[in-house]
Amino acid sequence: MNAALAVKPMPQLKELFGRMRTVLHSDAPTDIPREQADAYRFNILGGKGLRESVIKDEDESARLIIRCVEYLDPVTQEPRYGVDYWSTVRFWASDHTTRAMAEMSYEHAVRGEFVYPTLPLSPARFLGGLAHFYDVTDVI
Repeated sequence: MNAALAVKPMPQLKELFGRMRTVLHSDAPTDIPREQADAYRFNILGGKGLRESVIKDEDESARLIIRCVEYLDPVTQEPRYGVDYWSTVRFWASDHTTRAMAEMSYEHAVRGEFVYPTLPLSPARFLGGLAHFYDVTDVI
């Protein structure tokens, strides 16, 4: 017997809980003042990792990391759930008070990188689906 978690589609979750808040972005405006970016970066990087997908270079150093994390908002000191996307070409982080929203956003980011890659990668990475595209991933 298989048990599957019943999760509503992202548009329905957004309608119920509101959208993710952008707290860091290398190329676009954020929903927090830029003066607070370092505090958010510090707290997100030190947050509790919940999920992670990684693409490594030939020397095993990370070229791209997408993480789902739980962290404390540096302004309100309330727990939040975030998606932290970092690559050698760009970075962004978004968060929400609801873990389900962060989980869905994480999976969307992981699948989106596969469909629209931001890094120049070997064509061989695309032959085996997500498990072959990423060196580490928990998205199936």
